[in-house]
Amino acid sequence: MNLLRNFTVCCSLALVSTVSADDPAEDVRNAEYRAYATAHPGDASAGEKVFNENRKAVCADCHRITGMEKSGPNLDGIGEKYSRDELITHLLEPSATIMPGYQQASVLMNDGRVFVGRVERRNQLIVRLMDAKGKRNNLKVPQVEQLQYSDVSLMPKGIATGLSIQEFADLIAYLGSLRFGVKDGLAAGGTKVPIPRLARSVEFDPIHPPEIVFENPVWCEAFPGRPGELAVVEHQNAKVWRYVRDGKRSRKELFVDLGSQIHINGDQGLTSIAFHPKFQNNGRYFLEHEVHEDGIVKTTVVERRAAANGLTDSGQPSIRYLQVRQPAGNHNGGCIAFGNDGMLYAAFGDGGPQKDPEGYSQNPREFLGSMLRINVDRRNKDRPYSIPNDNPFLDQHARDPAIRAETFAIGFREPWRFSFDPLTGDLYVGDVGQNEYEEVCLVRAGENHGWNVREAFAPFSDQYRREGERYVEPLFAYQHGLGFSVTGGHVYRGDPESSFYGVYIFGDFNTRRVWGLKQSGGKLLEVREIGTAPGGIASFGVDDRGEILLVTYSGQIYHVDLSSSRFE
Repeated sequence: MNLLRNFTVCCSLALVSTVSADDPAEDVRNAEYRAYATAHPGDASAGEKVFNENRKAVCADCHRITGMEKSGPNLDGIGEKYSRDELITHLLEPSATIMPGYQQASVLMNDGRVFVGRVERRNQLIVRLMDAKGKRNNLKVPQVEQLQYSDVSLMPKGIATGLSIQEFADLIAYLGSLRFGVKDGLAAGGTKVPIPRLARSVEFDPIHPPEIVFENPVWCEAFPGRPGELAVVEHQNAKVWRYVRDGKRSRKELFVDLGSQIHINGDQGLTSIAFHPKFQNNGRYFLEHEVHEDGIVKTTVVERRAAANGLTDSGQPSIRYLQVRQPAGNHNGGCIAFGNDGMLYAAFGDGGPQKDPEGYSQNPREFLGSMLRINVDRRNKDRPYSIPNDNPFLDQHARDPAIRAETFAIGFREPWRFSFDPLTGDLYVGDVGQNEYEEVCLVRAGENHGWNVREAFAPFSDQYRREGERYVEPLFAYQHGLGFSVTGGHVYRGDPESSFYGVYIFGDFNTRRVWGLKQSGGKLLEVREIGTAPGGIASFGVDDRGEILLVTYSGQIYHVDLSSSRFE
């Protein structure tokens, strides 16, 4: 088709301005700028002028510090999020790491026009594209021939060519000065809560030798019926491993490889596993992952069966239980778990790209932005599961069948990890924030946790506010500065004599801080910073002894050793 051929050509031309072939002179220049900015601190006040006034760098055309975003993300607090070396790399190699939701996209129209920018909003009617200068183009979907994402940043490559070597160092100094300076967390009503550090931090002990490697693991938990063994999920390798620790030699053995069935892109892939409470008898287990069908990406929850010995997958086809169409490439959620009640819970994000522009999280007719609850041990005539009789939206579903009866709670942005206290049944959710806050929520049936009307304790948008609606505040929140991406954890129920017994342990992916909190009856009692993880925290897990595990996306898994510390 000529239009598609032209689209490929146009896309290639659009990328010429930001990507060039290997240029030895540019490599030398970048090395010189990197070395100088590393060795010289620079002048932050002079760097602020470079940011706002230098027409070759054009930083202020694409970024603000706070307020309504332009084509790039706001930069408030960036000096705490990234080290100086990382800031230098971001400017010299802008495509090396691109924040989710800010990927470059090219849209081919039916009439041959091509628009390049980032997708700010996408629904069945329009694709709203913001170009590098901040101009918004509302493109009508019936007129869109094709939309193609790129792994190239909108920030132009070669920024060093427009700045002197001193100006570059000054700009790095200014970006590094953009700090929040946050030291406290927030409890009910936004009340400040001090977060003291333990006198002695907990220790993080690797559970596997360096020769055993996991590729971007995102999930780890006890393997049922196999003492000492763990199930480890690799995100974009789409594999689940049994990690065996039998006293002789540690090893990993493949449980299932679903690489040919799972869609891999950006944040998408295989995200979690949930073993049926009676797995040892029935071999049933469940996965959450993305698929790509008919040009659409969907997040699905499927059932699979283990082989008779329970040590590998049976090879039988997956049975699909839930699915949701994803409007963007991020905020898919990514957690499933069986509750103490035997029901299967599944969490979905708002679908991205940023700010939930369609208000999915406030719409009980959508799975996006919701926590779901289903009974996988009874099937309905038209689906492989049934709706529990005490699900909170059943009455509304009876009045309006478009309201989803599977829904347990709504109002989430990106509930990346949730867990149940095995003793009390309390449901904890780590909900990743937008502009200012990261949240830890204690979730009960029928609740609305506020996004995107509220972000944590603060108003965010009135666009989807409903009169008379009650928005539940998080149990605890922290402002950006302490961290930028919360990873939900687990309540420690290992050693009853430990001072950490009953403490909920969680952390932040970016700053690697690990915290513990105590609550009673939904009221926050205290929070402590208990240590700093050795890598970005993708997930926490629990082994068969109730000990907490920490999974880093770089591939190492650690035991969170609480024995040498006290929660005080």
